[in-house]
Amino acid sequence: MSWFSQSSSSAKDISNFYPVTSYTSGFGELTSADTAWANTSNKGFQTETQIWYTILEDGTWVMAQLIWSYVGVFLIPATTQMTFKVYNPNTKNSTWRSINASGSKFDKQNLKTDQFEIKHSGSPTTEETYHITANLDKNVQLDVTFTRPSEAPGFKYGQGSQGGISTFGKDREESKRDGFVVHRFHPLAKSSGTITIDGKPLDASGEGMFVHAIQGMRPNLVASRWNFAFFTTAPKAEDFKLGVVRAVQMEFETTDDYGPKGAKSGRTKVNIGAIYTSKNSPLIVTGQTHAPASAPDSYPRLNDDVSSATHKSSIKDKETGYLVPSSIEYEWASNKVEGEGKVSAKVTQDTAGAIVGQGGLIEKVDVLAEIPYVIRKGLAAVTGTKPYIYQYHNQAILNVEIDGESIPVKGYLFNEASFVSE
Repeated sequence: MSWFSQSSSSAKDISNFYPVTSYTSGFGELTSADTAWANTSNKGFQTETQIWYTILEDGTWVMAQLIWSYVGVFLIPATTQMTFKVYNPNTKNSTWRSINASGSKFDKQNLKTDQFEIKHSGSPTTEETYHITANLDKNVQLDVTFTRPSEAPGFKYGQGSQGGISTFGKDREESKRDGFVVHRFHPLAKSSGTITIDGKPLDASGEGMFVHAIQGMRPNLVASRWNFAFFTTAPKAEDFKLGVVRAVQMEFETTDDYGPKGAKSGRTKVNIGAIYTSKNSPLIVTGQTHAPASAPDSYPRLNDDVSSATHKSSIKDKETGYLVPSSIEYEWASNKVEGEGKVSAKVTQDTAGAIVGQGGLIEKVDVLAEIPYVIRKGLAAVTGTKPYIYQYHNQAILNVEIDGESIPVKGYLFNEASFVSE
């Protein structure tokens, strides 16, 4: 990752941002290429991530994240990094490791390094598996498999080659744009295997998800804010009517460099999400553009979806200076992907805040501290950004309304509120 300056090609009174949620719509089928590593090193700065999350039976949260970064400078090589975290909300114990890998070899969805390996099998139309083995150090080893069942296909927002892609710059053409952001999801997956910490095995059987994202531009220009939510029922605690339930959501807010009428014309939020169940996957896929108040009708509206993350009663974090939420509300509403009828859902994190250990706050991640050394050394100056990720994990109730019936679903909510710049 990098958070350093880059000029934009914006022009006054001309839109230089095209949100995917205004130019395409609905469930988009994934192709094999959508989840293959791109490793684009001939088009300037690129950050590519693949992240697996899972919740175990006792509520333990697990994350394995791979980050491939290229800063667009010939003399600075691309880097591959793995970040791994485990947090037990009952004991409050956590384990965190972050390593820079060597000997990276990418092959479609597969990746082999000297420290870890990802083996992929299956296809978008069949069952898919990702087998992760890693020796992060003498105290932490992974042997975990994530399996996406064939009846729960992954998705991107919108069909075709432009599905999932928001574009920065006056021109949307690939050769002329300033940059892009894309997300692809497997919202419903099962985890299995073993995590060994300090010689003690932990059963990794859980309810998981996967997201593949690419930022084709420096992150300090892509977004000023991010929100992410992952709700799931716990293993062996399926809802009586819906079975296994997932609710996922990803939102970013543009910086002042990009807007409906060019730079300094107002920040835009792009929010995409989905509700999956083991009895109907996907149930709904949602997308909403939140235009700036100064230009509420500046983007096309293709549907009446609701897809939103709302921060409430913000309080100032004295440590970082950011106004962080004291509670967060996530909402989804759309027509069913299959069949007729509309579905809506809402989950609220009643207590958030900025103090680790309170409101389910696991950690405030200082992103700059996690950037690989070779990238920090190769870049001359920081633009003043100070990115922090607030990670929360709590028990929660997802209130689903389907076919006129309200169904409260018990589960766990892992969510992130990220702040990149003022």
